[in-house]
Amino acid sequence: MNPAQAAFCLNCASPIGPMNAPPVSPGSQQSQKGLISFILAIVAFICCGPFAGIPAAILGWMELDAIKSGRASADNKWMAMVGLWGGIAATVLHVVGYALYVMLGMLSAMSNPYGY
Repeated sequence: MNPAQAAFCLNCASPIGPMNAPPVSPGSQQSQKGLISFILAIVAFICCGPFAGIPAAILGWMELDAIKSGRASADNKWMAMVGLWGGIAATVLHVVGYALYVMLGMLSAMSNPYGY
């Protein structure tokens, strides 16, 4: 038996909540990380590249981890997956595009059509 004012069980040390509080399942919290990751991945493809793609991948990874461990609802799982893989793809495509842009700029600067 635990005292009435106890916050933790004396036997197992688990937290004791108020008696009138409704039970909360671990996956009932509604998280917005999946939606934010999805939006950042779209923005990364359109204009911002790695500046939005890397945060999209990180938020997607965090949301998928929370879904796997039961801390978040699986409602936004597809958005988190699109955010993760879309953020990675947008980052890679933009970095390759930037590298090609720099290389082509260097090649055009090395060509000397006027004979200076």
